[in-house]
Amino acid sequence: MHRHRAWAQGSGAGGLGFEGGRESRGRPRRASEDHPRVIPTLATQEGDRPRKKKRAPARPTRWSAVAPASTSNLGPGFDCLGLALRLPMRVSAARIPSGFSIRRLGEGSDLAIDPQHDKVLGAFRHLFRIAREPVPTVALTIRSEIPLARGLGSSAAAIVAGLTLANHWLGGPYARDEIFREAIRLEGHPDNVAPAIFGGLTLSMPRLDGSVEALHLRVPRDLALTLVIPALHVSTEKARALLPSSLPLPFAAGNTARAMALTHALSTRRFELLAEALRDVYHVPYRARLIPGFDRVVEAGCRAGAYGVTISGSGPTLLAFHAPRLGARIGRAMVRAFARHRVKARAAPGRIATKGAVARTHL
Repeated sequence: MHRHRAWAQGSGAGGLGFEGGRESRGRPRRASEDHPRVIPTLATQEGDRPRKKKRAPARPTRWSAVAPASTSNLGPGFDCLGLALRLPMRVSAARIPSGFSIRRLGEGSDLAIDPQHDKVLGAFRHLFRIAREPVPTVALTIRSEIPLARGLGSSAAAIVAGLTLANHWLGGPYARDEIFREAIRLEGHPDNVAPAIFGGLTLSMPRLDGSVEALHLRVPRDLALTLVIPALHVSTEKARALLPSSLPLPFAAGNTARAMALTHALSTRRFELLAEALRDVYHVPYRARLIPGFDRVVEAGCRAGAYGVTISGSGPTLLAFHAPRLGARIGRAMVRAFARHRVKARAAPGRIATKGAVARTHL
């Protein structure tokens, strides 16, 4: 970078002096008789220009974060398998003098939720308290493409977006594993928050010390997904209340085998195993009671070419695994099957989000 200095101004040190318009010769000219004498400086010699004041760095005016939707369980992987989907929840925050406000756009915009009970704001404030820092008063704008109460991880996305936003605002003191720990604490289970944080397909493995580690699993490129979303709402609490408190040991052992077979089928591309590997005894038979025509819809999807169909999360969305370019046909068949049971539904591609939550600053 070039540095600039001021030019030194003044008369030359030698040459003729003038007094009263006449030449003055024969004696040295005193400084008082003309302009003050200027001693050449380095600035004079280099010919630098006046320095400009540096502008203060621009202060952030807005912070934002985005977190993906997710489908969890994938049949027998109850509370441990999760897959991130390209249905984003975007959250932006601007500082305001006092209080908190929330503006909702997209999915959930018709809900009237007390800001004190909002999951995004709750997670945002939680991380500041963990960091022992004052909680800033903010106006939040939440724009979501994730259908609510449909088994697509809207709650997990809200928590992860709030934590990610707060961590970025604080300067990023927490690693993703630490954000994962706090997300589990707020959500209660890891299967949706793990893919929302890390992206892709994750296996949440509990450790002996009570911590949970998220393991990344590969999804074959030649495996496609279709979501069939009925016009029903099922709360996670209601869906969990249906689950049995215990199961016979042979049933549990069979479920463990199918969960392992599912990961094997995905890693080796043995898609013919998916029909059996997706079967579950922990939650699907009980949650299926909340979905009219469940068995018929699953059957319609398989007849149309799906390798297998299961419930996404706690439902009522159904998740079909199939070969590429079959999604439209499978989706139409399942939507028609729902219609025969007087349930409106829509089909959408289940595009995988390979990256998890991110945040940025806006100047």
